[in-house]
Amino acid sequence: MPEEPIHHPNDKLLKATFSNPDNARGFFENYLPTQISHAVDWDSLRLESSTFVDPHFAASESDLLFSLKLAKTDAFLYLLFEHQSSEDPRMALRLLSYILRIWERFAATHPAPAKLPAILPIVLAQGKRPWKTAPRLEDLINLPAELADIIRPWQPTLMYRLLELVRIPYEELAGTPEGILTLRALKAEPLDELLSDALWEESLLFAISDSALERMLRYVLNADLNVSLLKERIKTIRSKSLQTRTMTLADQLRQEGKQEGLSEGQLRAFRIAVSRALEIRHGSCPEGIREALDAIEDPKRLEQLHESAIRSESLEAFAQKL
Repeated sequence: MPEEPIHHPNDKLLKATFSNPDNARGFFENYLPTQISHAVDWDSLRLESSTFVDPHFAASESDLLFSLKLAKTDAFLYLLFEHQSSEDPRMALRLLSYILRIWERFAATHPAPAKLPAILPIVLAQGKRPWKTAPRLEDLINLPAELADIIRPWQPTLMYRLLELVRIPYEELAGTPEGILTLRALKAEPLDELLSDALWEESLLFAISDSALERMLRYVLNADLNVSLLKERIKTIRSKSLQTRTMTLADQLRQEGKQEGLSEGQLRAFRIAVSRALEIRHGSCPEGIREALDAIEDPKRLEQLHESAIRSESLEAFAQKL
């Protein structure tokens, strides 16, 4: 069962699921406004191989960019996945910087008079508490009340769709079976509900591939659940064939983890070596990079990053390798 090293389990699960066009379509069709969804040529949906996340936030967010035809016009769908423990009151400002990067990349290959494509941003938030942040850039700008109506048209505007998993009941999460289970897992993890009925609905488990089931089990096992409780949960699966398939995969993944794992002390030494190399070469190691390193549990990956830290031209260049 070859599997690339986990950088951050949340990101890996989300990206592995929604990089699949069918799962992406099932997600966007349900969470875009109906009028926009009906205007999309879904056969044109294409994943773009780029990330626009600021290196300082590499440990707490990831993104996926899709190109498509919207009413026969080129456009982009931008999904930003937020799994930081606390919300960013200035999310709209950060999102604007990412959208500018997308347009700048487009402009570099499409000279004027070509127009910039529309970008539809969605922020998917995983945390355990609802956000209080309004999804509008306008709400972050302090305008004098007596001149607000005059000055407002001079300011940039941006509104994004905010999907907070904590606010959406499990049964209302929509999409393909694999997409639904992924969203349920991402919702359940910060709430300590990975063994709840929602994540073990047999009709959904039957409908996903072995590779998708493996990804979900990897995610559950990475949460460091009590193995005995996990096995008891698997034993409640009524279908014997599905129960056996799931138990066998779980046992294989646990054994694989034992064979490949190092002690936490050894991993910590690897991480310190990488951060120290960055401090020596560039004068500092930003907290975002430290958090990203803390999430890596593959020694070979850390060894590669140590060499990259020694050779890196800048902190930004190194962060792109995370």
